[in-house]
Amino acid sequence: MKTGKSSKSSRLYLLWGALSMFLCLAVIGAAAWTAFNTPVFASVLNPQPAAVSAQEEILWAQVEIAKPALAPVGAGILNVQPIDLPAPALEPSPFPSLTPAPTDTPTEAPTSTPEPTETPAPLSMEILADTPTPQYVPPTLSPQKPSVASAGNGVRWIDVDLTRQMVFAYEGDVVVNSFVVSTGTWRTPTVTGQYKIYVKIRSARMSGPGYSLPNVPYIMYFYKGYGLHGTYWHNNFGTPMSHGCVNLRTEDAEWLFNWASVGTLVNIHY
Repeated sequence: MKTGKSSKSSRLYLLWGALSMFLCLAVIGAAAWTAFNTPVFASVLNPQPAAVSAQEEILWAQVEIAKPALAPVGAGILNVQPIDLPAPALEPSPFPSLTPAPTDTPTEAPTSTPEPTETPAPLSMEILADTPTPQYVPPTLSPQKPSVASAGNGVRWIDVDLTRQMVFAYEGDVVVNSFVVSTGTWRTPTVTGQYKIYVKIRSARMSGPGYSLPNVPYIMYFYKGYGLHGTYWHNNFGTPMSHGCVNLRTEDAEWLFNWASVGTLVNIHY
């Protein structure tokens, strides 16, 4: 009994094994058939291009696309008529308008009138008639201070020596008095030459750039604003100190003022 059952079981196993083998081969065959019929596998086996169907040829047919022709330069310009557009209406601004604050108009500062230079002022003035004088003849003087005579016998004239800072009062060729003075500095030198006293003023203000001197005594102008006068603001006589005038001590200026007259010759030299 056992032997019969064993043989029957063996046949069943063989049958199932054969059936399983057949199914496996069928599945493998179907997969292989499908793979052989795919375009990828076909392109590998047959590199020639596949035939294109009529429908595909229609879909992919070449079409000529019209290209715009370029007009030559100057061939023609489009005549574009301008269109008048209505001006947009301005809406009122939501912000309040600002009124500029009034600016202060600058006012011109009053210009100061420059004070005149050393010119005569009509204060205590003594104008005398012109005194005729002879032709000037320079006297022969020694290098030292000349002797002073008590009186001369000729026409009166004044000699100003800028080198020695001296003034000599002459009558003819006789020195009747002499004084140590201060003339103009190198910045404002005293003029040289021969002049005549044209006005005598006992006292007046003299002013110019950087100075203003009231009550200058015994002024005798001989050329523009240049003159001989008394000096109370310095005592450095013998050294150039002035703005061009001839500074004398007040007492010396008084003597010379009373001795000379309008028209008296003033000779100035180095």
